Amino acid sequence: MGSQAAPVRLEHVTKRFGATAAVDDVSLDIRPGELVTLLGPSGCGKTTTLRMVAGLETASGGRIFIGEADVTRLPPNARDVTMMFQSYALFPHLSVFENVAYGLRVLRRPDREVREAVEAVLALVGMTGMGERQPSALSGGQQQRVALARSLVMHPKVLLLDEPLSNLDAKLRQEMRFRIKELVTRMGIKEV
Repeated sequence: MGSQAAPVRLEHVTKRFGATAAVDDVSLDIRPGELVTLLGPSGCGKTTTLRMVAGLETASGGRIFIGEADVTRLPPNARDVTMMFQSYALFPHLSVFENVAYGLRVLRRPDREVREAVEAVLALVGMTGMGERQPSALSGGQQQRVALARSLVMHPKVLLLDEPLSNLDAKLRQEMRFRIKELVTRMGIKEV
């Protein structure tokens, strides 16, 4: 996976579910290092747009570029994008360490590289020493940090966050907003 942020460009992107246009003619340019927030009411297409950039939904029309590459028809694993879901999507049967290591293990990275990368990113998100815990033993804020660590450990060119702060109380939301911005800036990742 890459570590250098890449520009993201959407050109007239549309997504239809039957006769319903969930996303209609969206064009957007995001420069490397730029933070972009999609705002709108529930059901307006924010998550669907993110899912199309990640390759989890296929655009009905238009094109999606990451860097100079047209990724519109590429599968998710070929896009160098990670997505952190609103629900965090942690595997309940895996420890914190194994949740974070999951993507690296899928890529068959050596055990030593996995261990070093996971320990480093857990330290970055303030979860040092918690690798053996199960997700069910964590607070909401800790689960969110594990999900963020799982995304960051892959050093993606693009990090997509789908309402990452919506399940947190006001104080933790403010703290995590600052921490996320600091981490993605330090790692040179583009965040949407």
